[in-house]
Amino acid sequence: MNFDLLNKVKKTNEICQFHSIPLIQLKDKRPFCTECQKEKIENNEKEMTNRAVKENHLRRTVQMLEKDSIIGDPTLWKASFDNYAIDNEETSQALKKAKIIAAKYVDKENHFNTILTGVPGVGKSHLGMSILKLVNENYEDYGSCLFVSISDVLRLVKDSFNNPKSKYTENNMTNLLIKADLLVLDDFGSESSFKAENTESSEYNQKFLFNVLNARTRTIITTNLTSDQMYRIYNPKIISRLHRGVDGNIIKFTQATKDKRSGISY
Repeated sequence: MNFDLLNKVKKTNEICQFHSIPLIQLKDKRPFCTECQKEKIENNEKEMTNRAVKENHLRRTVQMLEKDSIIGDPTLWKASFDNYAIDNEETSQALKKAKIIAAKYVDKENHFNTILTGVPGVGKSHLGMSILKLVNENYEDYGSCLFVSISDVLRLVKDSFNNPKSKYTENNMTNLLIKADLLVLDDFGSESSFKAENTESSEYNQKFLFNVLNARTRTIITTNLTSDQMYRIYNPKIISRLHRGVDGNIIKFTQATKDKRSGISY
């Protein structure tokens, strides 16, 4: 306590119009009301607290897409409905359906999964990201959207086995994927094999994916696999979770659509 400074404080004949108490003056400074000053400090502290709470809320909601997503192809950040290439009736219908699905996901009360399936390079991931962006921008009371590449997230989790300081531990990533209001699991099936033939996904991969899907009811899945291939690779319990509410929310590409990355027709 600076007693010398206190000795230089004096009351004035001016009265605070709000608190009806004398103003005080420190040296030659402008007179002030102690109660007004106290309220100002309290309001500043409250404003700082509210700002911190809001920033934390934003970090856990609308900013999750940018800060926590795990994307193998960084060009996907530029994806939107506006720049999705339409080159035939199939892609035109896919775009229309994706927009309808996105509009439904904006309402958090709508619980269903979506599957985008078909040959590689036709824009499934592009549409998945576009749906997320629209939903993220239009949630009425904020929400969290997340985009993860299956093979990349599993690689990071497995790398964490030998790195206890990694943020990509199984527990951390499982919780992150479960808590997102809307999640894209990109390239489902790529973690099982990069060979031409599809082999069964490992027991660890299946356990991880089941734990995530079992706790979710709003998930978008992109995959190059057919339904038959899915059943050969995964436990039926995983397929059951994938198909939650998926009726009418499947976007399927055929060989009629070209690979947009190479221009090669399949």
